[in-house]
Amino acid sequence: MFYEEFTPHISLTPFVRCIWIFESCDVAGLGESQRIVPDGFPELIVHYGDHFHEVDASGITKKQSRCIFAGQISGPLTLQSGANAGVIGARFWPAAARTLMRLPMNEVTNQRLDAGEILGASTSTLIDEVYSARYVAARVAVMERFLIRHLLHSSRTEKITRQHAAVMHCVQSLYRSEGEISMDRLAYTANLSSRQLERRFLNEVGISPKLLASIFRFRRVFNFMESPNAKAAQWTEAALSAGYFDQPHMIRDFKRFAGLQPQAFYRSMQGLSAAMVSSNNSLAMSDSYN
Repeated sequence: MFYEEFTPHISLTPFVRCIWIFESCDVAGLGESQRIVPDGFPELIVHYGDHFHEVDASGITKKQSRCIFAGQISGPLTLQSGANAGVIGARFWPAAARTLMRLPMNEVTNQRLDAGEILGASTSTLIDEVYSARYVAARVAVMERFLIRHLLHSSRTEKITRQHAAVMHCVQSLYRSEGEISMDRLAYTANLSSRQLERRFLNEVGISPKLLASIFRFRRVFNFMESPNAKAAQWTEAALSAGYFDQPHMIRDFKRFAGLQPQAFYRSMQGLSAAMVSSNNSLAMSDSYN
């Protein structure tokens, strides 16, 4: 299994947190479910290996398109990969994907859409070029060229409103504080009412500021558990380090976001699910994101 994250071209840093690649050849694990949990970042994804399939609550599977836009998720997403997985993704800052997609982000929350239906025929070229590239660096370069062409054009033609700038600043505050900032304080700094801030977040981010804060706090548990000195049994310490009042509070979030108790989730991790939990969580938000 191979998973790596790459800092994007400098012109993309206001929009893109990282570009990542995942590859796996695992016939033994074929058909096994992988739980993807929320992290607060929407993504543009290209499958150049076997298709992934989504599995809904009733067990029905649906094949994903070759190029998808994945909006925010508010709960666990269950996937099945083929024997030969190959995926490249661009992980956007929470309020930046709207610049590319040009639609209200709450319309794509918990959705994985065929990107070609929104971005047009250029996604076919993206798929072909990613598939034809023979090296990791070449695939990353293909994705960067696509994003530079589309994002920079959109950003030049889209007027950045005061309200949008306020939302981006609030996202930055939530990210840097890892969810440890009150909603009243957030609204005050944005010079918006709580209701106005929530409406703006739904449109620009796809979820409420309170939910985004909860997701960022939830991800702090993984930061602790993936540290060199952590042990699987240290759940109370993990909960406190992530800002939870106690372990039961953390367990409620695991059930909400992962659909499992913490221990059961860690036992279930494999493939892309394991790679994303174990990945580098320390990438800083660009100052130019303001």
